Amino acid sequence: MKTINIGVLAHVDAGKTTLTEQMLYQAGVIKEAGSVDKGNTTTDTLAIERERGITVKAAAVSFFWNDVKVNIIDTPGHADFISEVEHALTILDGAILIVSAVEGVQAQTRVLMQSLKAYRIPTVFFINKIDRVGADYKRVIKQIKWLLDDHICPMCEQTQGDTAYSIKATCPQTAGWLDVLALHNDELLAAYVENEPVSEMELRKELSQQTKKAVAYPLFIGSAAKGVGVSALLHSLSHWFSHTTEEASERDLSGIVFKVTELPNGEREALVRLYEGRLVARKMVSVIRADHPSFSVKVKHLQQLENGGRTGASAVSAGDVAVLREKSLQVGDILGKRVPQMKRFAFKKPPLQVQVHTDRKEEAIALHRALARLAAEDPFLQYTQDAATGDHFIRIFGHVQQEVLLSALKNEQGLSVSMSEPLVVCIEKPSGVGAAVEWIGEKGNPFYATLGFRVEPGPEGSGLSYQLEAELGSLPPAFQRAVRDTCRVVLQEGLKGWAVEDIIVTLTHTGYWSPVSTARDFRGLAPLVLMEALRQAGTSVYEPLERIEVIVPERFLSTLLSRIVQLGGNVLEPAFHQAGVLIKGTIPVRTATRLKSSIHALSGGEGILISKPGGYERVAGKAPTKERRQLNPLERTNYLMRFSHTM
Repeated sequence: MKTINIGVLAHVDAGKTTLTEQMLYQAGVIKEAGSVDKGNTTTDTLAIERERGITVKAAAVSFFWNDVKVNIIDTPGHADFISEVEHALTILDGAILIVSAVEGVQAQTRVLMQSLKAYRIPTVFFINKIDRVGADYKRVIKQIKWLLDDHICPMCEQTQGDTAYSIKATCPQTAGWLDVLALHNDELLAAYVENEPVSEMELRKELSQQTKKAVAYPLFIGSAAKGVGVSALLHSLSHWFSHTTEEASERDLSGIVFKVTELPNGEREALVRLYEGRLVARKMVSVIRADHPSFSVKVKHLQQLENGGRTGASAVSAGDVAVLREKSLQVGDILGKRVPQMKRFAFKKPPLQVQVHTDRKEEAIALHRALARLAAEDPFLQYTQDAATGDHFIRIFGHVQQEVLLSALKNEQGLSVSMSEPLVVCIEKPSGVGAAVEWIGEKGNPFYATLGFRVEPGPEGSGLSYQLEAELGSLPPAFQRAVRDTCRVVLQEGLKGWAVEDIIVTLTHTGYWSPVSTARDFRGLAPLVLMEALRQAGTSVYEPLERIEVIVPERFLSTLLSRIVQLGGNVLEPAFHQAGVLIKGTIPVRTATRLKSSIHALSGGEGILISKPGGYERVAGKAPTKERRQLNPLERTNYLMRFSHTM
């Protein structure tokens, strides 16, 4: 059987969940399409989703249409939950991108389209809400061509029928398909130049091929709430998206975990997209994880998606989505082997951090478990607990995500918690090269250990690179692990208190006395030597940026440029278009909220602001510092006294 995995994506409130419900209804999976307003949808299962009418977690359901099984992913639309969308994008065969016929292209629509194009995912547009007051799908098509992509082939058009939203199929020859498709087909280009006729069949076949290559985009219109235009979309799904061949199931296993959910009983449920082979119940499978040794797990409680729910399965084949319960699995884990069609996915670090408090001591353990569970489900959150104070910290992308997390902890976990104001998280990078060494038995070194380090700048985005210059066998493996692990902990707080990134740490000297030396000696000495080497190298503080795109009418250009520069941003040369001006640039995360809150006033209510993580920039002038939570090895006397008390 053919299986395709499709994502439904859109800006908030454009109709993602409504379209998913209508597709399930027309496929006969549900008796009545659920309503976001009524809170009875199939895919929005969390309390916060039903309460706020937004999707915050990607959900997977399936249905059958003719001879095709469709696994459909309903994804969040708010920018703060882009991590959930990114997880889904890596496993899709295709996507349906919804645009409202009233609001048109919005900020997140453009962000999503950029991601779809970057991953080269075949995409179909659906202009929704053509029945609403103020709907103008022709205006929206012009927006799509300017702001998203101009390789658009309209599949239908609005007619003057019994209702204001009657639609009919377009004629490919008169709808401008040849103009679009000739750009990627020399034969069609020749026909276009010579003004030779091209049959409807040829155009439809070529559109199917170019859609699968993600160079052309079919466009449908309709009303998901009324069920208008959905049938035409459903009938054509198999034309636009490739499916996994049956031969792929005979190959060695290859799958990737794209979603993890922790169940109330403590078990962890993983959704796996299978590319090749078959996942078989009660069989052992190998797991590949980045920066982690390979390990094996036994497939237990195997299920597959079927008709809006799940059913038990003895095996799940290539192309499908498997559901299995295994506590050790994480998002991004590869089952079996990596294959070329797996899209690489990098976890970006959220630029903000909040501290989570509970005033009830008896809730401390429950809070730790709840935050650990949330971080397991979404690796972006990066939950940490301070070993010395027990304080809880979690990284976030924005205030909406913070509100959702707080609601989940209070309402779903029943915890009495509060969160601090978000802290913009900077990083430090070494400014130069530094080296230090302390010898065993030397005055001032109370540890039975010799260690030397050299630190120097590493490539941008490399994080921490740890390497050996000392002979590999010069230390027992337990001592080597103690040194390496301690370096990672120490560099969580640099000279200014921020985590040190893009640094190469080289172990240059080692020594020990047998049998008196222990791993504890190396854990105690490593911070002293490493931080001294870092002090000699010096560090610079870098603050996080957001890459921005602002689209405004030309008359507001000067005012907006002045505001961006005033907030510490930088812009490129504006791009002018008859519908407005596109401004690209960067702005510090610390001032981005002020720009976002004022964009409506700065653009007369007509502006679109798009933002996404944009790397880091060195802080000019006085650098911000962060209070240290670890012992400071540069305060040697206090460090040695405090460390000895823990022995």
